[in-house]
Amino acid sequence: MTSRRWFTECSSAFADLGTFLPLVLGLIVIGGMNPTGLLYGFGIFAIATGVLYRRPIPVQPMKAAAAMGIAGIIGPDVLIATGILIGIALLILSQTNAIGWIKGLIPKTVLHGMRVALAVSLIATTLALGKLSAGIFILLLAALIALQLTSFKAISCLLVLALGWVLFGDPIEADLLQIQFNLPTLSLPSADAFLNATETAFLPQMALTLTNALILTAVIAQDYFPERAEKLTEKQFAFSSGLANLLLAPLGAMPMCHGAGGLSAHYGLGSRTGWSVVLFGVSCILLASLFGQQATTILASVPYEVITVMVVFAGWVLADPINLLKVRPSCKGII
Repeated sequence: MTSRRWFTECSSAFADLGTFLPLVLGLIVIGGMNPTGLLYGFGIFAIATGVLYRRPIPVQPMKAAAAMGIAGIIGPDVLIATGILIGIALLILSQTNAIGWIKGLIPKTVLHGMRVALAVSLIATTLALGKLSAGIFILLLAALIALQLTSFKAISCLLVLALGWVLFGDPIEADLLQIQFNLPTLSLPSADAFLNATETAFLPQMALTLTNALILTAVIAQDYFPERAEKLTEKQFAFSSGLANLLLAPLGAMPMCHGAGGLSAHYGLGSRTGWSVVLFGVSCILLASLFGQQATTILASVPYEVITVMVVFAGWVLADPINLLKVRPSCKGII
């Protein structure tokens, strides 16, 4: 790859922070999950995904399960049990034609409507998670948009992240951070945790995973990268997500999946290979292995305005309003 391509992949590695940070921090600070196992899970899954697909297929928290964890409906052990159950279910689905059959029942107009709905949902959810300074948000969003028109487009995401962090982030006292090597620990849920997961989180999360993480992500991935359409399928995504959850949840990882919003975020900020996802994974593992519990302090120092800017930009790319204006009037109503 050229040096410009490397800069772009490095910059866009953090394009999906808008989805990642609020849910992960909420589960750690409020939900009581161990950041070491959680970050190791994301890191290993992201690296494997980047190597396997060689395109910016993202790794994201499963939103329904994460929301229940943050709300206190389920605890860390139930979240881990949910990940194991979903992993088994996705592996089974990946060996059948069930997902393809479901996809065949959904018209393309409905899929585009799902893209728009997901974009609006991502933005609305992010805005509701914290207090936003309108002035700082507008400044950073304007900077990100302006950078798309310059020779710095390749590193626009990284520049906005750095600018926001330096100018508006919470300062980290270096003497409070102690580097020491950390590894995840094996955590097998009890039978009650599996029962609770089945009754509460499993079915709502599976419904969201089938539509957003598998079918919609596959549709968008094939649209962005038609040359690898045969590899970027809902069956392949079900297999990689299923295997990752089954193997990594017992190490303390939360339920994870691929996602349409994250894919649009990476693509919109220039990523065209799997290296951006691999670099994100490496960053997660470094945070977990070197800082352990203290990783929460580092992640929490990222300004909320930076997160919101990333989400708004990703939402614009995901909704694709330019192409939306070109469809037939009858289709617009369905969308």
